[in-house]
Amino acid sequence: PWTAQSLTVRLEYYFEGVGQISLGAFRRDFDNFFGGATLPATPELLALYDLDSSIYGAYDVVTQRNIAGTVRIEGTTFNYKQALTFLPSWARGLQVFANASAQRATGATLEAFTGAFVVPRSASWGLSLTRERYSLRVNWNYRGRHRREEVAAATGIEPGTYSWFSKRLALDLMGEYRLGKRVWAFANLRNIGDEPDDIEVAGPSTPAEAQFRRRQDFGSLWSFGVRTTF
Repeated sequence: PWTAQSLTVRLEYYFEGVGQISLGAFRRDFDNFFGGATLPATPELLALYDLDSSIYGAYDVVTQRNIAGTVRIEGTTFNYKQALTFLPSWARGLQVFANASAQRATGATLEAFTGAFVVPRSASWGLSLTRERYSLRVNWNYRGRHRREEVAAATGIEPGTYSWFSKRLALDLMGEYRLGKRVWAFANLRNIGDEPDDIEVAGPSTPAEAQFRRRQDFGSLWSFGVRTTF
């Protein structure tokens, strides 16, 4: 197992009624953390698992291991939530919220640690409206471009080549409507814009037009139903 020593500081301010704003910073030192790598399926490696190299030799091997040494992750966080009670009565029940984080990883074994997928920038924001009979919530989620595992050097693949997830912004919409004392109809619309995950492979000298590798399109997930409590 891996271990970590963490230090966190946080400053919070609470608004009158419902709401707060906070700023935080953290530092975590990881020992023996999990790291990932993509290796060529050599005959020697496949023989360890009694696999036929004529069948599996064309594939890559993705694995993980404990990393020797310490990797440090430092970051800052921001959170904001407030009920807008100062608005006119027609806007009663309206709340806004936002949060963001920025982090970076440093250390002698950082190259292997990238299997943990440290996301340098991420954020979410939106608003919600809550009334006696219904509630609505709109939420945007942003994830910055971040590096994944290293691609093993081979013919045509230079050292220092990694796979990457591109940046992504998704929109979610959720709502509920009270049909009775204990019965609600609900709708959850996830990733309304059908934003895909683009995966790139880039090395020190890979031109921008050659970095795109593949696209994962999970579609937009819409669910509707009725729930009750007893």
